[in-house]
Amino acid sequence: MTQLTHAQIADAKNNDISAITCVIQEIEQLIVARARRIAPTSGHTDTDLVEDLQQVGRIAVWESIATFEGDDPAQFMAYMDRKITRAMEDARRDATRTGVSVYTAKRFEKAICLAVGDPYEAERIAASEERGDEKLTPELARAARLSWMGVDSLDRPFDSARHGDNFTLGDVVAQEIGVPAELVDSHDIENHRRRVMRDQVHKVLGLLSERQRHALKAAHGITPVPQYQPGADDDELAADMGVTCDQVQKARYRGSLRFAELYRAGARAW
Repeated sequence: MTQLTHAQIADAKNNDISAITCVIQEIEQLIVARARRIAPTSGHTDTDLVEDLQQVGRIAVWESIATFEGDDPAQFMAYMDRKITRAMEDARRDATRTGVSVYTAKRFEKAICLAVGDPYEAERIAASEERGDEKLTPELARAARLSWMGVDSLDRPFDSARHGDNFTLGDVVAQEIGVPAELVDSHDIENHRRRVMRDQVHKVLGLLSERQRHALKAAHGITPVPQYQPGADDDELAADMGVTCDQVQKARYRGSLRFAELYRAGARAW
């Protein structure tokens, strides 16, 4: 719901400063919400990045007013939401996906969705023939995975707001695997991260609707649901779920979008 009028939108498109100001003020709450959702976290909210994304969103609004066709308030808000989200996601990639291009980062994020959040499986998918024109070389796929996961150091402070500056990632892993911190190595970090990501996948699946969760588990054969090949086995899956084939396809599509959004929000939570 928006308080903007047809006349205000038309005036803003004609570069009326007063109308443009009203538009930006009306969209400010949306900008703040999108920035908080899109910014990755690392035990706490990255305040600087959130503020940077908010500024990116305001610029996107300013630049997109003139490109909107029509003056319907609801359609205008939906259009601005898409423009803001796209601009912020590109800015987030630039800020957090160091070492790979935006082109590579975008294709790896698509593979992440296909892999239901598993970055190692996403690396395989991204470099496979099934990606067609979007296929990455094995070297680029590995670089994208490392960029997605982040380059960690055992000495990196972990959640300093809760534990203090002297509590490190090495201490976290040591507590998890039950060995002294000085004996933790990079192999332990990788094994621990795999477990964390598996837990994250199941946590995110638990936030979806029952139908969406079942459809996604079936697409990837996640226990206890057997694997059903999307498209080829939709009739069989629909019968198993007691729904129509169309409902299966919608649940899988909407569930994939929602899963991607939720997984990205929590992927850097440790």
